[in-house]
Amino acid sequence: MGLFSFVKEAGEKLWDAVTGQNGDEQSKKLETHITNLGLPGAENVKVDVASDGTATVTGDGLSQEAKEKILVAIGNVAGISQVNESLSTAQPGPESRYYTVKSGDTLSAISKAEYGTANEYQRIFEANKPMLKHPDKIYPGQVLIIPNKP
Repeated sequence: MGLFSFVKEAGEKLWDAVTGQNGDEQSKKLETHITNLGLPGAENVKVDVASDGTATVTGDGLSQEAKEKILVAIGNVAGISQVNESLSTAQPGPESRYYTVKSGDTLSAISKAEYGTANEYQRIFEANKPMLKHPDKIYPGQVLIIPNKP
């Protein structure tokens, strides 16, 4: 179980305003969002959104990779400031690191900082699919999964 922080103002816009809908409506939209992304195990996940922008995510039977993608997909929604996770994994694996994009960052620059070479940017891009559609489409405040090198 862990608590992950995100930039509340950054991210995909799933609702007009955080205060414009109640937590149940926001929870349903987030569950639909992760299902629509095609993330494995999304159908086993329950999301509850509190009035302060904290999303509590519960579920079981996920792989480590699916768990990380679900957490990042939920956290990178505008209006979500924290993700409190209580997900169990059926296939435990090594935990990835996370990186918050800063203004001027590129996947190549992040790869250089994290792995020592800019040539590993594709590894970061693949780890963040389907949330990322293109390697050049990242934005400040977005949280990315930085997978461990094999």
